[in-house]
This record gives sequence, C-alpha cells and structure tokens, in this order.
Amino acid sequence: MKSKNSIGKWTLAALLGYEFTLLAISVTPAAGKGTSFGNPGMWQNMILIAAFYLIPLVFYYLHIEAMRYILAAVIIFWTVPLPFFILISGGSFFYYRLQGDSFHSLLFLAAMGIALVSLLLQILWCVNCLRKTKKHGFI
Repeated sequence: MKSKNSIGKWTLAALLGYEFTLLAISVTPAAGKGTSFGNPGMWQNMILIAAFYLIPLVFYYLHIEAMRYILAAVIIFWTVPLPFFILISGGSFFYYRLQGDSFHSLLFLAAMGIALVSLLLQILWCVNCLRKTKKHGFI
C-alpha cells in the first residue's frame, strides 16, 4: 500500500505542476484566442489533462498493476511539450525584454519557471515510481 500512496502523491504533484503550467501559458500572449485564460478552451484542456492523469490512477488504486505503466506512458507523453514551453517562454522573455515590455517579459519568465518545475516533477515521477519493486521472499 505504501507504493500505491507514493505513486498517488507523485501523480497528483505531476498533475498539479502541469495544470499550473497550462494556467501560466494561458495568461501569456502566446496562448491562442481559444486557450487564453478563462476561455472554455483553457478549461477543456485542463479537464483533458486531469482525466489523462487521474483515470489510470483510479484504476491503479483498484489493483490493476498494469496501470502504473499506462500512467508512465501518459506522464512521458505529456512531458514532451514541456521543453518546448520552456524554450518558447525563454525566447519570448528575451524578445519582450528587448522591446522594453517588462510586464509581458515577467509573464513569460513566470511561465518558464513553472514549466521548469513541472518538468522536474514529471522526471521525478518517472524516477520514483518506475523503480523495480522488491519481491517478497527469502532474499
């Protein structure tokens, strides 16, 4: 049960990190009109991501051990865009900084920082939750 609780906590931390990244990106000018903060597209994206993380977690808690690997695939799939978020936010930060627009540059800096933390959480999920479990036996 300790393993299940650990995977649950790491999954929720990774999910929250990704949700905060989506919120941060939706506040910046890089968000499209349909995904800017408060629009239905933003909420749909957040619900979709939450479903991708939480549905396998629920089945994992229902003692379907294979869901741990499905959850790992989901985590890895949603980790792929994070470096692009970081690069785009970093480039946009410097662009707006050179333009003298400190407000937008700070928005991109915050989005980049949140995306970095989210990337770290996703990587830590993989490190902590995909370790081999100890077999019960004499050795």
